[in-house]
Amino acid sequence: MDASLSTTTFKSRIMGTSVNVSLTIRNTHEATMEFTLFGAAYTFTVTRWSRKGLSSFLLLFFAYKCREAADFGSLTVDDNGVPTFNMTTAQKVNAVIQGAKDVMACVDEIGTRHQRSVLDYAVWYREKHTCWDTYENYITMLACNCIVHTDFLAPGVT
Repeated sequence: MDASLSTTTFKSRIMGTSVNVSLTIRNTHEATMEFTLFGAAYTFTVTRWSRKGLSSFLLLFFAYKCREAADFGSLTVDDNGVPTFNMTTAQKVNAVIQGAKDVMACVDEIGTRHQRSVLDYAVWYREKHTCWDTYENYITMLACNCIVHTDFLAPGVT
């Protein structure tokens, strides 16, 4: 397991409940979010933006909306369409932190909208939406991956 680049905590809301999220970002930019909801502990792991996947994430991240350069750096595209990221390590970490917050906000939206069918919705979304050409689609796919991989809010069967 590679070393941690950053560890932080942030507050998020899921279905009207405030949760404290412990976020660990590894040197590869893989992110692990740990939190407890309704007495159950969950660990969401996002690997899509690790290593070479970071560039894809950042392209969508910057295309989504104007970002504060002091916090997130910048993206320039030359005349041939080749992107260049002008970012420090700290600014890349800030982008991953924002991405993690956006994933948690998306999980909240899915949970609020689909309540008892959260897992069913996440499975359906992953099957029907295979194009991640916008930041919103990308974040929703990551949120759905986290939901499915953890059986998030799955009904208890006895």
